Amino acid sequence: MRIVQFSFKIILLISVTIITTLSIHEVNLESSPNFLDKALHFLCFTYLTLITWLSRILSKDLHVYVIVLAYGILIEIVQRFLPYRSFEYLDIFADFVGIIAGLMIIKIFKNLYPKY
Repeated sequence: MRIVQFSFKIILLISVTIITTLSIHEVNLESSPNFLDKALHFLCFTYLTLITWLSRILSKDLHVYVIVLAYGILIEIVQRFLPYRSFEYLDIFADFVGIIAGLMIIKIFKNLYPKY
């Protein structure tokens, strides 16, 4: 079990690095429709919630959700100060909805594998 959790910790580290890099990188606005941007936020934060929970770096589930949401808000704050990016409340909302989706998947997973 320790090897599995360690593997998830490595995956989490790589994932956060990639998502952070992509979130501060310049994008072409014409090639990224608003709906797809929100869907990407949703999927990334569902994924981050699951990987963070599976890595077991935090002992309480609530801490997982708060930390992942704080990460999303921090990214938006950083983007506010980048000339080629912008702060959007809808991105934070999409992140939050993704975290809620991750929470639902975790609840299903816990029912299937209560010992994890």
